[in-house]
Amino acid sequence: MKRLLILVGLAVSFIAGCNKIDKDSFQISGELNNGAEKPLYFLEMTGQGLKPLDTIIIDNKGKFKFSYKLQEASIFVLLANPNDYITIIPNKQEDIIINGYFNALSSSYTIKNSKDSELLHKLNQEYINTNAILAEIKQTLHENKYSENIDQVKENLLEQYNILEIRQRSIIKKFIDTNKGSLACIIALYRLFDNHYLFSLTNDLNVYEQVYEQLNKTYPNNQHTIGLKNLIEKAKLKSQQDTIENKSKLANKK
Repeated sequence: MKRLLILVGLAVSFIAGCNKIDKDSFQISGELNNGAEKPLYFLEMTGQGLKPLDTIIIDNKGKFKFSYKLQEASIFVLLANPNDYITIIPNKQEDIIINGYFNALSSSYTIKNSKDSELLHKLNQEYINTNAILAEIKQTLHENKYSENIDQVKENLLEQYNILEIRQRSIIKKFIDTNKGSLACIIALYRLFDNHYLFSLTNDLNVYEQVYEQLNKTYPNNQHTIGLKNLIEKAKLKSQQDTIENKSKLANKK
C-alpha cells in the first residue's frame, strides 16, 4: 500500500510539473469549432500598429495550446482573419482558456482565467449589441427613404441614435471608473461609435487624463501608458496653438 501511495504521489507530481506555467509566461489553450488545421495569428498592439509575433496552428480536432513569455504587460490580438479577431490582456502565469467558432471568433468566443481579458470580453459583447442596434436604425432609415413621412422617421431615428450614443458613453465611463489602472481602459477609451470615437481628445481630455493618471500608478513605464501620455501632451499643445491663432485672428479683425 505504501509503495502504491508513493507511485500515485509521483504521478501527480509529474502531471503537475507538465502543466506548470513558467513564472514569466502565460498559456492560452482551447478549442475552436471549424478551425481544424487553420492558423490563428498572435499579434501585439503597439503604438505603431499591430506587431506580428507568432502563428498558432490549430490541430485536426480544433484544439490549440500556446505559451508566450511576457516581457511587460501588454495588449495582444488573436486573429482568425483581418475582420475577425479578439483582444486579450494576459498576465504572467495565467492559464487562459478560449473556446468558440473559428469562423465567427469575435462574436462567439468565451474566455476564462484572465481577469483583464474577461473585462474585454464583456466590453466586446456590449460593442456587438450596440452595433446590432445601429444596424437596425440604418436599415429602418433605408426601408423608409421613400415614405411620405420620411422627415418624422428621420427625427425618431435620430433620437434613438442619440440616446444609444449617450448610453454607450455612460457605459464606457462607468467601465473606466470601475476598472482603474487596468490596460482594458485603453481599449475602452478608444471605443468607436458609428465610426467616431465616443470620447475625443478635443472634448473629453479630462477622461483621457483620468485613464493616464491611473495607468501611471500601475504601469508607469509601460508602452501604452507612455503612448497615452504623448497623445495627451500633443492634444494640449494643439489646443494652445489653436487658442493663440484664434486670438491672433480676432486681433487682426479689429
